[in-house]
Amino acid sequence: MAPSEPVSQPLGLTGFNAASLAALVERRGERSVTAQERYDALARYEELPARGPARGRYWKRDLASLDLSGQRPPGAETQADLYAPVGPLAGNIVYTQIDGASTCDARGGMVEAFDGASDRRAEALSAARGRALDTRDDKFASLALAFQHGGVFVDVPPGRRVEEPLVLAYEAREQAIFPYTLVRVGAGASATVVERLRTGAGTSPHAPFLGPLCELVVEEGGTLTYVVLQEAGSDATVIATRRGVVERGGTLAFAVADLGGGLSLDRVRITAAGRNARIDVGGIFFADGDQHVDLETETRHDSPETRSVTVVRTAATERGQGRYLGNIHIAEHANASDASLRDDALLLGRKAHIESIPALEIASNDVKAFHGATVGSIDDDEIFYAQSRGISRAEAERMIALGFFEPALASFPMDELRDHLRREIARKLEGAA
Repeated sequence: MAPSEPVSQPLGLTGFNAASLAALVERRGERSVTAQERYDALARYEELPARGPARGRYWKRDLASLDLSGQRPPGAETQADLYAPVGPLAGNIVYTQIDGASTCDARGGMVEAFDGASDRRAEALSAARGRALDTRDDKFASLALAFQHGGVFVDVPPGRRVEEPLVLAYEAREQAIFPYTLVRVGAGASATVVERLRTGAGTSPHAPFLGPLCELVVEEGGTLTYVVLQEAGSDATVIATRRGVVERGGTLAFAVADLGGGLSLDRVRITAAGRNARIDVGGIFFADGDQHVDLETETRHDSPETRSVTVVRTAATERGQGRYLGNIHIAEHANASDASLRDDALLLGRKAHIESIPALEIASNDVKAFHGATVGSIDDDEIFYAQSRGISRAEAERMIALGFFEPALASFPMDELRDHLRREIARKLEGAA
């Protein structure tokens, strides 16, 4: 694994504007995202309104006035060294990116740095890119496309079954980062991909900004398990756009854990485009301190006999604020589709707040569809039951809170990942005690 040449631009160039984009284009040239695409995307970013929760009593962050003027765009000079990855599945990491530097392990020709794929894998890149992701309807997705730098293209050939997980690690220190992750799983193929988002120590006075784009394409009969582990620092802003499409007979299992970031917005939309396609979505977040977390998931049924299952568990403590918006969309011609969504939220502090917003959009009268949501605190009867068996109240609350997340943790593959998430949840619980 050899680091690619870091990209540099004049020190002091800040903000997401025409000048900083021109500097990026001059240094990068025409790569996987063309200059025209970038300038068009910047224009949309400047014109589109910021979509998200309205500022009010609970949601105190105003996305429309989010100040990004001091951010250092991708490509700025950095002294950051590539770190030695640690934690869950560290031995399986095939791509690491910190600011402008990266390493990439081809892993049998399936993995390519996204920026280099336009040269070495142009035909495959063209066949995959744009099938699931369109940034034109979202302000921050447009920003991410305009300043895209880094990322990875995972292309699993038809019939290939990848036994070991492929782990992608992105870390922001001195610069904002906008990696583009594109995964295509060919017909009858299968793979597991884990995306890790982190922040590291840097000297910049500005809080880190992470704006990942993610596009997932599952072709006929293919199977993809995609996991997001977001553990950015408490001062970071994370705004992620993720889209997927599943063709006939394919399966996409998507799981996201938003545990970090002072402000975290994660927007997920997956479409069952072919008959008998299946979508499984699992999600967790735990807002503590002054953290704000906004998670949106949408499963779209665009073909008959498709199925989706969504299970989300969220919690908040201290002054943590969160919102979950879950939508099921079933098209008029998607007869015999079966969709369910379950979201449960746990409040562990008097000042904590979570909004749960499940929704159905059904245009067909020959479907099964269900959604349900609850928001509440730990049941006093459960506490009493545990105390009657000699367990202290604090330990009872900890046990119940950890058990609360288990239905959603089942969506995450591999014991090592689930154990890691349990430890992180326990750490948040201990910090709030």
